Order: sequence, then structure tokens, then C-alpha cells
Amino acid sequence: MSVSTTNAMGPSLLVQPQSQLLESSAPVAFSVVASGPGLAYQWLSNGVPIAGATGDSLVLNNVSGTNLAKYSVIISNASGAVTSSLAAVWLDSNGTGMPDWWQLQYFGNLNQLPTGDFDGDGVDNLDEYLEGTNPTNAASFNPRLYVQSVNGTVIAFPSQPYYLMGQFVTLTAIPDASQTFLGWGGNVSGAKTSLSLLMNTNKTITAVSGLPLAVALDNTNLAWTTGGTAPWFGQTENSEDGVGAGQSGFIVAGDQSWLQAVTNLAQPMQLSFWWAVSSQPAGELTFAIDGVTRLSTSGTSGGWQNVQTNLATGPHTLLWAYTKTGDEAAVGPPLIYTDAGWVDEVTLTPANTAPNSPALSISLVDATTVLVSWPAHATGFVLQQNSSPGTTNWVNTTNSVNVVGSESQVELTPVGASQFFRLKFF
Repeated sequence: MSVSTTNAMGPSLLVQPQSQLLESSAPVAFSVVASGPGLAYQWLSNGVPIAGATGDSLVLNNVSGTNLAKYSVIISNASGAVTSSLAAVWLDSNGTGMPDWWQLQYFGNLNQLPTGDFDGDGVDNLDEYLEGTNPTNAASFNPRLYVQSVNGTVIAFPSQPYYLMGQFVTLTAIPDASQTFLGWGGNVSGAKTSLSLLMNTNKTITAVSGLPLAVALDNTNLAWTTGGTAPWFGQTENSEDGVGAGQSGFIVAGDQSWLQAVTNLAQPMQLSFWWAVSSQPAGELTFAIDGVTRLSTSGTSGGWQNVQTNLATGPHTLLWAYTKTGDEAAVGPPLIYTDAGWVDEVTLTPANTAPNSPALSISLVDATTVLVSWPAHATGFVLQQNSSPGTTNWVNTTNSVNVVGSESQVELTPVGASQFFRLKFF
């Protein structure tokens, strides 16, 4: 006696047909993916079988806006049958990738561009349609994650084009060979190589690797911190000493990248550093002491410049900041800007004696006026004048000092047949 068994396996529908857009006279195609032995297909239009439509795909030609229908397919074999969900043909009369009914429902017209962002939530209209969110409600969107890395790579898990509101993403920074991970910038901060990020809005993240800032800036005695939209980092590509320097983070218009050092001096000290900048007119690198901006520089022609100033006994906060306030339109031949600032060789030395006075430059403005100038980085000096260099009757000038480019300038009207000028350190 023999017994035979048969494992009946009905059809299983793996991928449903998707609604399609009708643009002009282009064909419209539907397809399904199913599994199971001996499958047969029958496509239907509004529930009515379509003659000859017996494959796993259906191609419609000459569909017009007046004969739109909903389509489905019955998949069967000897063990059973399954019917797909309905898929529609929707009119897209202006070829935006968004059906007319959807545009009319949300916008009340067909005038919105697919690349537009009607509600200003950072997701364009076409993506809102494809993702099923409301393009007129700024709180209805799937957040995006924008990641950039300096001297390394970032692994995001899961890695997706967009995320669900409230979803967590794990980010791991991997520095390039010979580089050190320095920290995160943008919408997060911290120095751990891995972090968990809550996606509750669109977020931009920067992972910065490079030389440690204290090493790049040649000063391990100061307490260095950095922040802003993107942090500063140490690098070897551009430096004054040929070894390494700090560079501002990569930012766009409206952003700032800052570098800060805090010290508490037991005696007066002279601060010295080198700096450089490559910026459009809308960007500048500034230096401030205890919240007061002392110097600023912008453009591309200056190269590396040395700055020296004196610090009194006590606590001080030193701040270098690169800021972009806008982007300039190109005029004439294209100009290449790095849009960054650099600082190198930061030193503090005892300031028990006055530094050497910088050289003065004197030029005629007109028959009665002279222009006296000296390097702007030389601070702590006052301009004095006298009718004879051999006397002690030097008098401080009271005319205002203007900083023009890299120079401090004073316009004066000399008194008498001759006049002498000097800088005195206080």
C-alpha cells in the first residue's frame, strides 16, 4: 500500500500594482510580483476582465483623461486565487509628477512646481506627494539628514533618504589614516566617535577629524574650544610654519565657525599669532579679546599676517570667528574662494618691557595735511608729535585713528616749519 501527499501552495502576491500618472499620450504600465506554482494572471479595468491581459504586467496605450479607470489583477493556480489592490491612472496634465487631483486638493490650483516647498519645511512638493505627507502643513514631513565629513567618513545606521519623525539614527565617525577625530558640529556636539541622533526635524551634521587643535596651533597650554555651525580643526594643507594650522569649519551664508582660548595670566603677557583668510566680501575673520572685537580681515590678497597685542594680568577670553553673511555674485572672470580662516603659531611671552615700536609711514595728502600710518596689528601704542626730536615735549595726537585694510591711519595738519612723530607704548 502506498500513500502520496500533495502540499498545495496557492499564489502569494509579493508586490502590489502601483497607481500611475498619465502624461500626454505616453503609455501607462502596471506590474505585480507573485510567487507560487503554475500562476495565471487576469487584469481587470473597474472590475471587468481585459481581453488578452494575462501576464504579470499590463501596458495601456492611448489612454486619455476621459477614460481613466482603476485596475487590478487576479492571480490564480490550481490551489487558489488572490486579487491585488486597486491601482489608478491619474491625470498629470502639466507633467509635474504630481496628479492633478492631489494638487487641487492641497493647493487649489496646478501652479505649484515639483521643486517648490509650499510650506517651507525643507521638503519639496514632489517628495511630499511621493511620501504621503501634507505639502501645506510645515509639521507634516519626513525629516532629512545631511552629513558632511572633514578628513574622514561617517556611517549612518540606518542609512535612508529620509526618516520617520521621531526615528533614531546612529552615526559613527571614522577618521582618515593619521587623523584624529576632533568632534561633531552642526545640530550636534561632542567628541565621542559614535552618537545616537533623534530625527525630529531636518538636521545637518559635520564630523571633523584632523590634527588636535592644540598641536596645530602650537600651543598646548591654552584651553581650546570650538563651535558654531561647524567647528575649527587642525590641518596640514595651509599653515604659516609649514607644519599645521587651525582652520575654520565649512559653513554657508548666515553661519559662523568660532575658535576660543581661555587663560588666566599671573603677569602681563604679549600675545602673538599668525592668521590668514580666503573669503568673499561677505565673509570675514575676526579676533576679539574679552568680548571686544579688536581686528578683522577678509578677501584673498593679504596672505599670512602676524598679530601682536598685550594682555594684562588676569583672566582673558580670546575668540577667533569666521562668519559668512552672504554669497557674492560672480562678476567677470570666476574667482576661487576657500571661504575659510586660518590661525597658526599662537604664543604668549612675558611683556615686562615695551615691544619695539613699528615703523611709521608719512605721506602728503595735500599742501596742509599729512597721513601718518603704521601696521594695524601693533596695539598698545599712542601717536605723539613734537616740533623737535631732541626735547621732551611730546604731545599725544587727538585726531581719530582709522583702520584701513592692514594699517592704522591718522590725518594731521603739522604746526610750524617741521613736525616729528613717534609711537609710544603704554
